[in-house]
Order: sequence, then structure tokens, then C-alpha cells
Amino acid sequence: MSVYKRYNGKRVSSSHPDYSKARWWIYKRLKGKVIHQSLPEAKTKQEAELAERQIIKASFDHSYNVTDTTTTLASFIDEKYRPYVQQNNVNKGAKELYIRLLLGHFKKQTLSSISPQDCRNCRTKLQTRQNKRKKESALSSASINRIMSTLSKIFSLACEEGILERNPMQYVKALPEPPPRRRLLNPKQKEALWTELEKDTLLYRLIVLAVNLPLRRGQLVAITEDVIDFENEHVFVIGSKGRPPRLVPLNATATKILKAMIDEKQLPFPVKDFRKRWQTALRNAGINKKGGTREENYHFHDLRSYFASELIRRNTNPLIVQNLFAHSDMSITTVYAQTDDKLLLEAVKRLDEIDNGEVQ
Repeated sequence: MSVYKRYNGKRVSSSHPDYSKARWWIYKRLKGKVIHQSLPEAKTKQEAELAERQIIKASFDHSYNVTDTTTTLASFIDEKYRPYVQQNNVNKGAKELYIRLLLGHFKKQTLSSISPQDCRNCRTKLQTRQNKRKKESALSSASINRIMSTLSKIFSLACEEGILERNPMQYVKALPEPPPRRRLLNPKQKEALWTELEKDTLLYRLIVLAVNLPLRRGQLVAITEDVIDFENEHVFVIGSKGRPPRLVPLNATATKILKAMIDEKQLPFPVKDFRKRWQTALRNAGINKKGGTREENYHFHDLRSYFASELIRRNTNPLIVQNLFAHSDMSITTVYAQTDDKLLLEAVKRLDEIDNGEVQ
């Protein structure tokens, strides 16, 4: 065995007067690696030798990729990943859905038994997963990439815990995603939509608020009278996608709508058949068509692009737009802050104002 006692930085023998005060140490070479450390818990040579064997075994397991072969994906998610989601304010609803889909594929499989090919098989299964109402896959490439990213994070945490040596997802490529679709309506479509919305007062009010406040539908329909502060011109909204609740400023248009709804006791929104009413208005306006694909149709969430793009069109500082949306990164905001063709044309026409003599 390679354990010894050390006192004041020097190796000592049993004949040393302070031998009983000395601390046990281990010095060992294993596969080119030097293990040299103290054993503060060891009081006797037998305890030091036992600690040495445990340290050498742990080092051996790491060097030769001997991993935990008993921890299942399901148990690790319960013990480690779900607490991680809670502590880091990750979108809990989405993550629970991803977990359910992943466990449906891997079932009771252990972490160490999942190979990169198993991950690819899971991805393929998600691609071919059919919607109960439609024949095509219910999941887009972007959704599948998010699910597989969740699986990768689970493996990363397992590596941190020493259960896995490597993340098998590092060998799995993400699916190619189509370019972002156009989320803005042209002037003719806008006029037709507002004409249809005027036929449904409650839906009209909801859409007006959606294009004047940087909120998701769930946040809008949850607004109650007690969270509105007209004096200070803001509304306190519930958190979403892992973000905390926050104050959102109110403009005159949103204030007028909210006051009218309070007078008529319409808060929170008494909408029970929103999807049907919204889709009917879009189809009657000639924007969506029955049976249209996700890429073809316009969605309520696209009204966030309407809101952001109107601010950009009025030369609002992009950082202010980012703060209104409570985005952590400007790259997220740019997804919504699109510009229409008319605005692009106006931009290049400003060059016409330059005298020909000044053009290089």
C-alpha cells in the first residue's frame, strides 16, 4: 500500500515524536495519473488503506468508463432534472410535455444503456408520430429539436453527477428547420381583419389589447380589475415561460378598452370558444383557409410581431422593445420585430434624396 503519514510538510515514520499528530496521505500512480492527497478522516493505517482503495476504484472507473448501470432515465428526471427545472425557472409546462414524450420512448431504460443511435431512433419516432386528428406529424422540426435539446440537457446533468462519462446527444445532429415564415399582414389583410373583428365586440377588444400590450393570450385573458393601475398607467401580469410576473405599461388605447370592459364586467375575459371565433374571423377576412398548414395560416401569437413591428416602424429603440417583451436576449426580440415591404422600400428611397453629384 502507498499510504504514509506527513507532518509539517514532511514524511514521518512511527519513531517520530509527533507521529500521532501527523495526517495520513496517499501517493499512487495509476495509468499515468498521480493521486497525491491527504486523508483527513483516516485515524488508523487500516482506515487510510480502505480510503486508498476507494479512491483508486473511483479513479479506475472514471478512466475506464465504468459508469452507473442502475439509474434509469425516469428516476434521474425525478431526482435531478425536475428540481433543475424548478430552480432555473425553465418553462415547466413545455418541459413536462417533453419529458412525457421522451419517457414514452425510453420507458425504463437506464441512462448508461442509451446510445447515440437510440437518441436518433427517438428523434425518428417523434418525426413519424401522427396527430390523432391529422395524418401528418404533429411535431415540427423546431419542436423535435427542442425535445432532443431537453434530452441532451438531462444527459449533461448526468455527466455532472458522474453517472455518465459522455453525453450521447453530442453525436446527434439537429434537424434542419425551415426559414421563419412571414408573420405580418399586408395593409389589405389588416383592413379585412379589423372589419371582421368589429362584428364580434369581445374578440375585437381582445385583439386590440394584443396589439397594444406585449402579452401572450394566457396573460391577456387572466387580467382582472385588481391588477390594473390606471393612475400609474400599468398592469401587473402573471409570469409566462418561466419568467416572473411583471408590470407592463398601458397606453391610451389599452386603457380605454380595459375601462369599457370593467364597466361591462367583462374581466377576466369571458371567452369560452376563442379558437372558433378567431379562426372564423381569419377565414372570413380571407387570411386563413380551412385545412391550411401551420406555415400558411396566421396565428394569435403572430400579433406579437404586429405589436413589435409597429413599434419599430415608429423608430422605437430596439432595447425598449426587448424590455417590453422581457426577453433575455435581443436575438429573441428580432424574431418578432419584422419589417414589412413598404417600410423596406421607404428606407431605400431615402437614397433618392442624395444629389447625383454626391453619389460615389
